[in-house]
Amino acid sequence: MAQISSTPIFNFSTLDFPKKDRFHAWVKDNHCDCRLRDGDHLAFNAEATGASLGPLILSGRKWLNQDGAPTYEVHRTQRHIRTDGHDFFRFTLVLSGRLLCRWTSPQSIKTAGDLFVLDAAQINESMVEVGDVISLVVPRDLLPSQTELLHGHTLATGIGRLVADHLLSLLQNLANLGENEIPYIVQSTLQLLAAAVSSTPHVLAEAGSPIRDMLRSRILRYIDAHLLDANLTPDGICRDVGLSRAKLYQLFEGSGGVMRQIQRKRLRRAYQMLADPNRPQPHIAEVAWRHGFSNEKYFFRLFKAEFGHTPGETLENIRASVSKQAVPQHRPEDANLPSGWTLPFGTPDH
Repeated sequence: MAQISSTPIFNFSTLDFPKKDRFHAWVKDNHCDCRLRDGDHLAFNAEATGASLGPLILSGRKWLNQDGAPTYEVHRTQRHIRTDGHDFFRFTLVLSGRLLCRWTSPQSIKTAGDLFVLDAAQINESMVEVGDVISLVVPRDLLPSQTELLHGHTLATGIGRLVADHLLSLLQNLANLGENEIPYIVQSTLQLLAAAVSSTPHVLAEAGSPIRDMLRSRILRYIDAHLLDANLTPDGICRDVGLSRAKLYQLFEGSGGVMRQIQRKRLRRAYQMLADPNRPQPHIAEVAWRHGFSNEKYFFRLFKAEFGHTPGETLENIRASVSKQAVPQHRPEDANLPSGWTLPFGTPDH
């Protein structure tokens, strides 16, 4: 880790690992299923650099093979989305090479100069070919809610091009940034991103009003802050936030209803507690009760419907896989890396 002008800059290279472990080292914390394309036997040589800028994570990644590099597939499924709970947007600028987005209809190819959006809460089925990229990871609550409509879309507007130039300049000037400058950079970056995602034709055609977006975000923050409160009900939300039941239901009618939102958030929190190998093994009945499920059988049924297995199987499978997992040897300085900063998908650790 290099410390220059108060901004910690992190560097990573697969060349520090044995050839057989390089791809695994590159994708090991990816929160996706990643696999090399059949027939690719070239060593996976790549490097990355980047930094945490307040709540944002900026990274640049570069393939090092001069005579071609392995192509690999990325699969982020509903299972990943349900179990890891990551909630952010990733803006990726392609500098060279290309990426095929398979989940879009029709399929789209991202090439040099394209700046596109990925939503961690939606499916990602991609084919990544050799090339260099710059990426910025942004927590969901820092951008307008209509950003989710742009999953897989290229920001081709004039403001989108300004964002691309901004990301390139940020990466080139990381070493010159002082700690006191970061808040201003974060503010200007978020303002530019908000303008870019709000000005696309796709969003203009489908997005709701800014007031609606702000109100929905406020309610979601309230739910997160009171998630384990026994009296977290529609009536309580309406009373404390100051809106009618009809308006509350209207805001969440497209996502299964407000109680479904609360239920899924509680189930994810319970899953994270059960799957944490650093915690003493909890009693499932206690976990259910602490997360608002007084009926253990009802909790079991909802949990299995959401994640595909029971709470008991979660305890058994997650902890068994952790104990058996073989992880390549890391350099000592790797322990200082913020989780997900280098990765093709990325996870902000905030």
